[in-house]
Amino acid sequence: MTIKLITIDVDGTLNNSQGKVSDHTVEVLKKAIAKGAKIVIASGRPLDGTKHFYEMLGIDNSDDQFAINYNGAMAMTTSGKILIEETLKVEDYLEIANFADSNDVKHQIETATDIITPFVHIPKYSVYESALTNAPIWYRPLADLESSLPVAKVMLIDEKDKIDTTLSQMPQKFLDKYNVVRSSEFFIEFIKKTVSKGNALKRLAEGLGLSLDETMSIGDQGNDLSMIEAAGTGVAMGNAVDEVKAAAQFVTKTNDEDGVAFAIEKFVLDV
Repeated sequence: MTIKLITIDVDGTLNNSQGKVSDHTVEVLKKAIAKGAKIVIASGRPLDGTKHFYEMLGIDNSDDQFAINYNGAMAMTTSGKILIEETLKVEDYLEIANFADSNDVKHQIETATDIITPFVHIPKYSVYESALTNAPIWYRPLADLESSLPVAKVMLIDEKDKIDTTLSQMPQKFLDKYNVVRSSEFFIEFIKKTVSKGNALKRLAEGLGLSLDETMSIGDQGNDLSMIEAAGTGVAMGNAVDEVKAAAQFVTKTNDEDGVAFAIEKFVLDV
């Protein structure tokens, strides 16, 4: 069956290890678009953090092109029209922040447009996330957060060894209550239990009148697992974690070997 919708992760997938998209990959993606496929960036980032990808492909600011953001908590057109919005509450953040503080792990929240930190001295991984997402950072003490503030996601942000330990000690109540995903060595993300890249893919495909057999997903980390399992064709990068490779129908080349382009040439362009 013809693949008409392709969801692609960013870091470790579309981007190479230098944080760039190769010219060859851009060329292949444009060929897929010309053939009628929708290219959807499925990311933990907000739309502003992925706009440049749509610009390089010539599908930005469109009511007929789509983005999946915040690991599926939001989906919208590339022109900014919101199609899916499922957020957490500030009280969720306070509960998670208390656990993080007890384990000496830094934390933050992200709204649709901003990063909010309770730390006067901005953590380096907040700065790193801001650079990735193009989202401004605001300092606000926990006690000053408005209860009505919509929280797209809560993040634990720290050194790899701390994140490793924290993930291994994650309370079962959090695993039951939230969708907890590790998006990088330095990040653990908490989103609404019903939220995932896979569920966003399903809802977007349904809205477009497509079957899942007409979809393809490409990723490398645990937060990509749901969309790789949901898609008709699930593709793991050659540099993906083992659980993603195990779930995929195909393992492509690494992100430094144009693995996204290789998979699209194989399954979409029939090269």
